[in-house]
Amino acid sequence: MQLTTDELTAASGAVAAIAIIGGYLGVRSANHTAVTIARDERAARRRSELDELKRAIYSEFLTALSKLADDQMAFDVASKYEKEETSKIWQQTVDSAQAANDRLAQLALIAPQSICAIAEGAFKRALKATEEDISAIAADGEDLIAVMRADLES
Repeated sequence: MQLTTDELTAASGAVAAIAIIGGYLGVRSANHTAVTIARDERAARRRSELDELKRAIYSEFLTALSKLADDQMAFDVASKYEKEETSKIWQQTVDSAQAANDRLAQLALIAPQSICAIAEGAFKRALKATEEDISAIAADGEDLIAVMRADLES
């Protein structure tokens, strides 16, 4: 069996067409895979950045809440005994309340509603904290830490 020149030309053209189509499909598939990988990497980076932001805001809120409770309890003690520093301690308490409220607002923008509800309750309790409330304040802090950690681990 011998092929004519026209048949050889047609066969080589068909092989070239198949190669071009195969190359196109290969490049298209590689591009699709690259886009998928880039999208997944971007999503992972955004999740990581969100977790970092949450960690920072959670930590700042817990610190501000603790300072507010400490200052409020100090004010409660000072006001019972009419100490001279009462006005200074009151100003510290006001400043602590403002800082904790600011951190609560940041928390509300980034945290799930369940965490915000617990944080708001803890904030309200800290605003009225007395020496007798120390156990409840500590329990609030522990509850917040537990739900915040669970949120970061999910």
